[in-house]
Amino acid sequence: MCGIAGLIARTPVGPAEEARVRGMLETLQHRGPDGFGQETRGCAVLGHARLAIIDLHTGDQPQSDQAGRYWVVCNGEIYNYQELRAELESRGHVFRTQSDIEVIPHLYEEMGDACVEKLRGMFAFALHDLDRERTLLARDRLGKKPLCYAVLPDAFAFASEPRALAVLDGVDLTPDLEAVDLYLTWQYVPAPWTIHRGIRKLPPASVMSVERDGRVAIRRYWDPIPTPEADLGMDGALGQLDATIREASRIRLRSDVPVSTFLSGGIDSGLVVSYLAEEASEALAAVTVGFANATEDERSLTRLTAKHVGLRLEEEVLDLDVLDVVEQVVRHMDEPLGDASCVPTWLVSKVAADRVKVVISGDGGDESFAGYATRYSHNRTISRLRRILPRILRRSAVSGAAKLWPKDARLPRFLRLSNVLRSLSLELEDAYALDMSIFRPELKDALYAPSFKEQLDGFDARCILDDAFKNTRGLDPVARLLHVDRHTYLAEGVIPKVDRMSMAHSLEVRSPLLDQEVVELACRIPTSLKLDGGTGKLCLRKLAERRLPREVVHAKKAGFAPPLSQWMRGPLADVLRDRLTASDSFVGGFLDRTAVTRLVDEHLQGRRDRARPLWLLLVLETWAASRTLAGVAT
Repeated sequence: MCGIAGLIARTPVGPAEEARVRGMLETLQHRGPDGFGQETRGCAVLGHARLAIIDLHTGDQPQSDQAGRYWVVCNGEIYNYQELRAELESRGHVFRTQSDIEVIPHLYEEMGDACVEKLRGMFAFALHDLDRERTLLARDRLGKKPLCYAVLPDAFAFASEPRALAVLDGVDLTPDLEAVDLYLTWQYVPAPWTIHRGIRKLPPASVMSVERDGRVAIRRYWDPIPTPEADLGMDGALGQLDATIREASRIRLRSDVPVSTFLSGGIDSGLVVSYLAEEASEALAAVTVGFANATEDERSLTRLTAKHVGLRLEEEVLDLDVLDVVEQVVRHMDEPLGDASCVPTWLVSKVAADRVKVVISGDGGDESFAGYATRYSHNRTISRLRRILPRILRRSAVSGAAKLWPKDARLPRFLRLSNVLRSLSLELEDAYALDMSIFRPELKDALYAPSFKEQLDGFDARCILDDAFKNTRGLDPVARLLHVDRHTYLAEGVIPKVDRMSMAHSLEVRSPLLDQEVVELACRIPTSLKLDGGTGKLCLRKLAERRLPREVVHAKKAGFAPPLSQWMRGPLADVLRDRLTASDSFVGGFLDRTAVTRLVDEHLQGRRDRARPLWLLLVLETWAASRTLAGVAT
């Protein structure tokens, strides 16, 4: 686990370019505090900030093949490196280290760009072919490790985070207006955008080639489409799940430093730790946190799981200074990310990092196995009704009733009758977009300044959904939504949250349920084995019944989100008003200031719950202030 950075020029490089890369690496020290490595070869400078986990003594990067033709820097872990190494050695390849990363240049020698298809892990790497003066950049299948780039007048630059590229002269750091709209819509900035106009992200499951003449090409190498096996029953699914999750957990124990786990009261982390406890060669510890004065606390369930599987549980109760923590969290985002669970993720990562460098988590179960049961079952029911009612009836009578029916804010959004009626009047793609957006069309109409609307020039934030939905035609609605969630909400929101918040503390997080083989298996399991009425993750629950206490398996699902509404009317109330309504606010450059003040007043006076859109605005404003203080233009 590390940070990487580099420059690829059109002519041979020298001390000036080496100094620029060194400056980039210094901004990534939180990702790799154990040392810097740098290599200059021809027209390339490759840099690496290391978090030492595998091969502590000879695993420094950059690394190369035996002949020194292919040089690589990589952020992440290749979990199947031992199997790949044995295979390559049988074909005559000679290795100089015990590092997992050394397999990459050897694989590239054999397979070229297709080498990424053999890698099982989380990774973002840059490989420079010295003879061809060609560079290959790649990200893992689900995008667990980030990689961004900038095209400069004299070079192509890449790095793990935008902050590293921001130190280079010539990078356009003005806000990308489309990215702002995307962030306010979905609560994240998806690839290929970043919040900066001059910086772009390489999408997950993609490779990029940079040729000596400056030509750049990007292709996607993995995109499993749901292909449910109709004859797969529950017993068969459980057998495959048991073997696949066990193997995914086992190979994530490969480390030359101690490994711990995150543990909550849910079944995802509980299942993972149950396999880890059986596969580990020595006793593991699990880390959990509670919050002082919290109204809900899962630690009683966590203790049950830990005792049941035989883990030592390390608990810590945190007394939260909300404003201080929020500002620290936002400073480490690098670009705005509006998922409020960043706060507890940052805190639990901080606690774990005081103990170990590596933890294993239960992330990923919801998006592969229909964990958001209310949303999925709602859309399945609505889709059945759509087939019964003629489209003309749905789009006239039903949509009219949706506007007239009173809203009941006490119910979840998906269960409010007005929203049910409105969903029924729309196609699945439109209903999904409406349900998932934070700044919905009516809120944009009220808040977006006329100049911002004009500059967007008809840009539609829904564009990120189009390709994902297009590849799912003919599938049942739940399978379609799971596929789209994996491409968008998971890959662009959930996974970056965990990476940014953990790496802020130099902590590596490994996630067996995000293993490619687990995800591919989930694509083959029919929806009927994932969702039963309003119960999601059915097959995972059945598996958990064999491995975890009954109280844990059947406990009510609890999220990891903080009490935003109370925070906004309590410890964050003053800062909310002061920052968002200030005459020189950053958000005032995009939004109507009077409308923003009205939004703040509605929430603070208890007239409407505006916590989620206000949180996005507060994060955006706080991020902009942190960049200004750091001397970066916003």
